[in-house]
Amino acid sequence: MFGALLARLNERRALNAYALGDYPKAERLFLAMLAREGETARVLRNLALTRMAQGDLEGALARFAREAELYGPTPDRLQALADAAYLAGDRERAARRLAAALAHPQCSARELCRRRAAVCAEPAAYARAMQGKQDFAAGNVRLAQKDVDGALAAFRAAAAADPTDFAALNNIGGILLNQKDDPAGAAQAFSQALALQELPMLKANLAMARAKLDARRA
Repeated sequence: MFGALLARLNERRALNAYALGDYPKAERLFLAMLAREGETARVLRNLALTRMAQGDLEGALARFAREAELYGPTPDRLQALADAAYLAGDRERAARRLAAALAHPQCSARELCRRRAAVCAEPAAYARAMQGKQDFAAGNVRLAQKDVDGALAAFRAAAAADPTDFAALNNIGGILLNQKDDPAGAAQAFSQALALQELPMLKANLAMARAKLDARRA
């Protein structure tokens, strides 16, 4: 029982680190979970997301592919593979992965996949979206350097270049909530991200922003 309680506590610490944008710490905690639990679907998914957040798209693809190999090509796993392929910069591979996700009758993020497939169909639009990934990477560097304003500007540039970039929207929300004391702006950014991708982390982040906003209004 104590072991289960400790595992839940460590997972919460990992998720909180991810929400705060401390992706290396989140990854270390998820790797510790991997050592204890093995390759559970939950751990593989979160490790893939931390790799993605740090800009290692091939690493994320490997984790997502391993999850699909072990637990089956469910709609959400096909869509996760499509996400990583889209962000990795190979337009044709991304188009194939998106088509596979959309072909599943229970596609878990049909609007996101549809919008990204449309971007892939236009080389200029895809090139612009991929240029935005450089802004996203710059945002992570500036955040690590404690340059909050620079990071926020970079993440906003990334979201402008690719409006489907839910990770950039999540980071915008995290900065607004935790560094800028702007829960209303954070809630808006998290809502936009959640409309694109229904991830538990995004739901939790939105709930935190709304709770802070409600407390301020009380």
